[in-house]
Amino acid sequence: MNKIAGVQTPLLALALLNGVTFGVVITILAPYMYESGFTGTEFGLLTSVATVSSLALTIASGPLSDVLGARKVVAAAYALKFIAFTLFTIPDTLFLAIAFLLHGMSLGVSWSAGTALVARSSRDEQLHRQFTYFMASNMVGGAVGSLAGVLPPLLSSILTTDLLTAYRITIAIMAPLSLVQSVIALVIREDFGSSRIHASPRELATGFREALSDRRFKLLIAFNLVIGLGASMSIHNIGYYFAAKYGVTSAEIGVVNAVEQVVMAMTAVTASRLSERAGSILKVYVMLTSMSVPLLIAMTIVDSYALAAAIYVVRTVLMNAANPLLGALAFRYVPRRRRGAASSLFSLSFSMPATAGRALGGALLDVDLELPLRLTAVIYAIALAYVYSKKGELEPPGEIIVKRREGGAQLAKAPQQLQASKP
Repeated sequence: MNKIAGVQTPLLALALLNGVTFGVVITILAPYMYESGFTGTEFGLLTSVATVSSLALTIASGPLSDVLGARKVVAAAYALKFIAFTLFTIPDTLFLAIAFLLHGMSLGVSWSAGTALVARSSRDEQLHRQFTYFMASNMVGGAVGSLAGVLPPLLSSILTTDLLTAYRITIAIMAPLSLVQSVIALVIREDFGSSRIHASPRELATGFREALSDRRFKLLIAFNLVIGLGASMSIHNIGYYFAAKYGVTSAEIGVVNAVEQVVMAMTAVTASRLSERAGSILKVYVMLTSMSVPLLIAMTIVDSYALAAAIYVVRTVLMNAANPLLGALAFRYVPRRRRGAASSLFSLSFSMPATAGRALGGALLDVDLELPLRLTAVIYAIALAYVYSKKGELEPPGEIIVKRREGGAQLAKAPQQLQASKP
């Protein structure tokens, strides 16, 4: 199968299109709902519906991907996403609630099973590259999708229609891309290792127990949960924040998101290479993410959209470009055949606190627009300090080596890690 930088081409194509549709969601939905007259509280509650609906399927889709194969589960998720996008075009509370319900279900499945698919797409010593290039491709697509934010004002002018109708047309145009993703997912090669899981309730429960058998994986699960809470309170509602504070439309938000995604893709690849040179995944992850924390506070003390957007781009690039490193580190502690169950737990740890976080963040926006960002900064600072204090446990000498061999691109891998990575 054709590969780019050692990653399967269909996998990168899947990530690219996923980024496009995600870019549309984060760019258009917030100003679309603001234009429709929804308050911050209503926006937070409706988006939290997606979070709630994703939880159960996040739990189920990981083990299902161990049994059925992640690519089939991912394909089904994107078919569901098509229906959600279609319903998003109706700016009615009931229809939007159903759309967010289905969209959350598709996200829960595609996120969990998609992570398992990436984790089975290559050898363990190359996982940091697989996760990084998958995310980088996703970000490039996100830039394209974010630029779709310029379409509503443009369509409104060309068709001489109101902005709300233009938002609905744009969403409808993007909906079929999810069906294309379903087809692509089915051609990705997936390696289960030495054995395949058989379907049974007992076997599925065993999968979760085995995935959680390593203390280091459980530690990163807890850390991811705290980061998810902080992100959901503010960053997940950032489009509404910008629309309410500066009166911007999807065009302005879309340009910012596009720049952010492109820079983040390049930074993510750089982060992977830095981890190889430093011989440490955790050190590079904490270095990048910790630099983003003061920028959250900086956003709350400026009164210019251009300046706030620039700060937001830098903050988001630093925080999110390092995320593939965290996933690569976590999945090294899980046997290959149990990475479906592990992906459910890892995805759930980020999305579960978002149920309360989004609703709380939306309510706080109605009280004080700056409060969610400031609380997130405090949460991030505490969590990052704690996880770095555990570096000796997460990366004990001799167990994980990602440093390049001198004079070549081959990656060294400690004997202990080779042994631990066997199913």
